[in-house]
Amino acid sequence: MSRRRGRVPALSLDDLDTWLAGQPDIAQRNWTVTSIDGFCAALLAGPEHIETAAWLRVIFGPSLPTTPTGLGAVQAVLEHHDAVRRMLALDGGRRWQPLYLRTTNGTVIAQPWAAGFMFAVKRWPDAWRPMLERDDHVGLMLPIITCDATEQVEQMLRGQPDKLAHAAQAYHHIPEAVRAIRAYWRQHTS
Repeated sequence: MSRRRGRVPALSLDDLDTWLAGQPDIAQRNWTVTSIDGFCAALLAGPEHIETAAWLRVIFGPSLPTTPTGLGAVQAVLEHHDAVRRMLALDGGRRWQPLYLRTTNGTVIAQPWAAGFMFAVKRWPDAWRPMLERDDHVGLMLPIITCDATEQVEQMLRGQPDKLAHAAQAYHHIPEAVRAIRAYWRQHTS
């Protein structure tokens, strides 16, 4: 009688963050649960289906982990991707919220999330180009771009406190932007 091999249990998101930080090649590329959440949102809202093996290798490198903990990390990422997919599909994505990094006092740091999203855009630029080249639709990405390029935005708006304060609140508009991006691609790729 043979036993069926079960799937490796997924790490919790906290354990995944710890594991990612302990992998020098992955940590050097700034992959965290927050940036992976942004990356998954871009994959799911974006213009084309990317094969699972292809996008997993973007995060984990050319060789996926083989240790039990590493396999648990891969499973956690797969399950999180599936959870984001379900939430974006439910009620037009109105209940979906990004997993932002938060300080101990509750301050939102959206840059890692936005960097993960933009990494997918930059990784598959040909697919995203039609939206980015249309002046009437590139604005959908503005909250994400603003959060990704925080330092550059702050430099550009130095001496303009009202505009700087407005830019600092851009993360509030990311859920709406992701829903609009998803709707744009659903309309233009069907």
